[in-house]
Amino acid sequence: MTVYNTPQQQLTLSAELRHVINQNHIFTTRTRMKVLSALDNISKDSAKEKENSLRAQAIHEILTSEVNYLHQLEVIMQFFMEPLKKKSFIPQDTYMTLFGHVETLYNVNGALFDELKRNPENIAASFLKLAPFFKLYSVYAYDYKHAIAVLQDLQKTNPVLSSYIANQECRPEVSTKLMSLLIAPIQRIPRYRLLLKKVISHTSTSHPDYSVLLASLREVEKAADHINSLVQDHENMQRMLKLQNCLYGGKPRIVMPGRRLLKEGTLLKVSPHGRKSHPRYFILFNDMLMYCKMRCCPLMEPNSLKCCCILPLKKCTVDEILSKGMFKVTCQNEVLILCSATGEEGDAWISTMRKAVKQYHECRQTLRKDSSSRRPVRRPYACDLSQEDLLHPVKRMKTIPKADSQAFKELYPQGNSVKRKKSSTDACNTVVSAKKPRYDGAVQSAPSGETSTTQNASLTWCLQGTQILRYVASRVRQAIQKHLFKLPSAIPVFR
Repeated sequence: MTVYNTPQQQLTLSAELRHVINQNHIFTTRTRMKVLSALDNISKDSAKEKENSLRAQAIHEILTSEVNYLHQLEVIMQFFMEPLKKKSFIPQDTYMTLFGHVETLYNVNGALFDELKRNPENIAASFLKLAPFFKLYSVYAYDYKHAIAVLQDLQKTNPVLSSYIANQECRPEVSTKLMSLLIAPIQRIPRYRLLLKKVISHTSTSHPDYSVLLASLREVEKAADHINSLVQDHENMQRMLKLQNCLYGGKPRIVMPGRRLLKEGTLLKVSPHGRKSHPRYFILFNDMLMYCKMRCCPLMEPNSLKCCCILPLKKCTVDEILSKGMFKVTCQNEVLILCSATGEEGDAWISTMRKAVKQYHECRQTLRKDSSSRRPVRRPYACDLSQEDLLHPVKRMKTIPKADSQAFKELYPQGNSVKRKKSSTDACNTVVSAKKPRYDGAVQSAPSGETSTTQNASLTWCLQGTQILRYVASRVRQAIQKHLFKLPSAIPVFR
């Protein structure tokens, strides 16, 4: 039986000589040390030469890829942009949607290529100089999906344009689909990141360009992160607008500044008694959790979702249940037992919600303190939330009108207002004790001949006193509701 052994890695000449010298002892100790030292130097020099060769290849790849990319942009401008603009196949706004930013990107990369040709050995300085301008790619990436959708619709509805684009794509100078050409700018910035990392991997830390290469890589990564964040925000906003359109009657309003969509999907909501479960569509934002009842019409169609309940994330806690894929969401008095289709999906919901709650509390530490009166909102109040309610969830206390405030200051100059924490009895006693001596003094100091003036002053005082008593009564009523009975207000509000 023939046994095949795995071939051993072939040794280099210096390593093989070292092995023979150490094994056979053919030299004296002093001579052997000299020969081995010389072999070490040879191996080091060969390794250094290899790294330099790989670094040169990586730099050459950057230059050749830049030439190819500029050629792709030139093909777009020469064989698609200019002919379509002259033949007027499409309106001007559609033309700008498809090709409006290609020329700008060509100018940026043309300047980069000029810098690279001027000093090919110092590519780091070229990237460090022009990397901030790579953020212009965000404008192109922002409209890319819309541009592709517009192009596909035009090719379906305009046979003349579709035939012309097909003929241009078959030309030997092009030999590429227009879709493939338009995606090239989207792939360019990530390509720069990979090429620079490759150059850095073959550059020693003692090289004079090493620190500049790291700085240029950081700038390119900043531009890439900027582009990705803008694209993600745009896609998130488009999805929120679609969800807003799916809500029955367009209520409640979920599109707000600073709000982001984190996760959505269908979960089974177990009834409080545990006898039944109902499918509900859950939508998790960075500040609240909302679940909706799915109507008869197909999902994601207009008016296909009806809001059932809104839970503020500030008071939500998520706990796992023994069964795989089940978890519990608690928000004050509201307890939801939820079940997902798979265990992985349930784990994803749990981790996303916990991360959202943690991030919400971290963000609120540097902002103003939230009101502690926010609570879960159920129908029908959930669908009646206005923009003002969402932005200002705490119902402001009714302030005294300007005329009443001036009258109160005149009658009781020692305290401009009744403090919120002051009890209702003390407030009433203070007002009565403050107004009584002033009324007596006014009557005693009035001359006997000026009865009409005294009557007018008395009437004004009575009106002012009535307004003050109404103000105190409203404060007493609010204090009783808040501190004694803890009754909810007539119209629930929520942020």
